[in-house]
Amino acid sequence: MRILNIIQCTNLGGMEKSNLLRLIGLKARGHSVQLISLNPLGQLAPLVKEADIPAIGLEYRGRFGWRSWLAMRRVFRDYEADVILMTGHNLVAALALLGHPAKKRVLAIHFHHFEIGKRAWHWPLIYAVSGRVFNYFSFASDYIRQEAILIKPSLACKSFTLPNPFIIPPYPTHDERRLARRDIDVDDEAIVIGNAGWLIARKRFDIFLQVASAIATTNQNAIFLIAGDGPERDRLIQQADQLGIKNKVRFLGWQRDLAVFYKSLDLLLFNTDFDALGRTPVEAAAYGVPVVASVIKGGLKEVFNSEEMAVVLDRHDIDRLAAVILDLITHPEQRELKGRALYQRVREYGDVEAHAHAMERLLTGQPL
Repeated sequence: MRILNIIQCTNLGGMEKSNLLRLIGLKARGHSVQLISLNPLGQLAPLVKEADIPAIGLEYRGRFGWRSWLAMRRVFRDYEADVILMTGHNLVAALALLGHPAKKRVLAIHFHHFEIGKRAWHWPLIYAVSGRVFNYFSFASDYIRQEAILIKPSLACKSFTLPNPFIIPPYPTHDERRLARRDIDVDDEAIVIGNAGWLIARKRFDIFLQVASAIATTNQNAIFLIAGDGPERDRLIQQADQLGIKNKVRFLGWQRDLAVFYKSLDLLLFNTDFDALGRTPVEAAAYGVPVVASVIKGGLKEVFNSEEMAVVLDRHDIDRLAAVILDLITHPEQRELKGRALYQRVREYGDVEAHAHAMERLLTGQPL
């Protein structure tokens, strides 16, 4: 089967990394895969090349890309694809696919629909158009699938929840964790708490820093790592200084491979206002790292569905988050138990081969 994958961009975000694993899984099942990015190829490009997946990037011109419509349409038609897999919503690209001869078309949604307190006006339009273009829709969590059905009830009969795939490495040994700390210059005796992702407002790294401040007043041995970059970086550095923890927080920037980062952690603290399903906490769990999180809107509890695995609050309660972490700091045996429980859960949840098989069925019109 010849699969044409269309995606907004190839940055190092969760959606893009999930999409790459999906393509690798489909390729391993014997399918031909071609990737088209609607924007010039970004930081994910070396990993795409390493996976031997042909990829090109387009120029994205005009508001919402409307000035690129003809170029999109022409490029899409240049590839003799049996099926189209479009990752992420894009109205102009969907319009460019109208009349495409591919037998099946699937739109994979990885994004939330409603911001806190208000409804996004553009989603009804997106689904009105996409409903004419795509045969099926997949959603990264049931949470956002139910949001979509609320917007467009007719999606219920042709939409599916398809969890994101994750690479599950062998459970790290004590020596591997010690060496990882050495690689990023972290003391073996420190309590290391981290988070990773885009430094943007809705990811609430400001909450991370407030919790870090509360922990640091009680445990002087704790340090805090942030992997990632974005427009909030300077403001967050200033906040850490104002909170008096500048010497406790390290901003690591983008990491091409987060394995060393995750292996170095004792705990992951994840905070977000809204996410379809945060990739960072699931990746951390794949390394046996205990997770404490606050998520206002999102599907993370679909993965971590018991407090025996992870504490996931539905509010940004600084005192509660700090208290949970401080309790885990003082009970290392509980950290170990939670880490192993999370590891087993993610092994079942994020299997790449199982995900590729399910997507293959969608692309060929078979029910899941």
